[in-house]
Amino acid sequence: MGKVQDHKRSSKVKRQVDFTLRSADSQSDRFEIVGEVIDCLPNTMFRVRVTDAGVPQMVDRILLGTLAGKMRLYRIRVMPGDFVKGYVSKYDLGKCKVTYRSSKEKV
Repeated sequence: MGKVQDHKRSSKVKRQVDFTLRSADSQSDRFEIVGEVIDCLPNTMFRVRVTDAGVPQMVDRILLGTLAGKMRLYRIRVMPGDFVKGYVSKYDLGKCKVTYRSSKEKV
């Protein structure tokens, strides 16, 4: 290899960024919940009563839930009485994103 190729290769290594640490951080900023949909609101929003969570203080709270991206994309319908899985950001404990729906029993 010549001098030019070595220079290009070393500058490319300097530009590369490791995103694995950043994505692991984003997962620690939220916790999973399981809840039941109480009420349907406009714009695909729901009132969700938390039945199970990783944090004991979240149980029996009522959150404002919205559909996550893939559920909105494929138009998954959520009705009152459905059990849903979702996540809550640790920065806003009053809202949740719904990621999974089950009409049968607890998820």
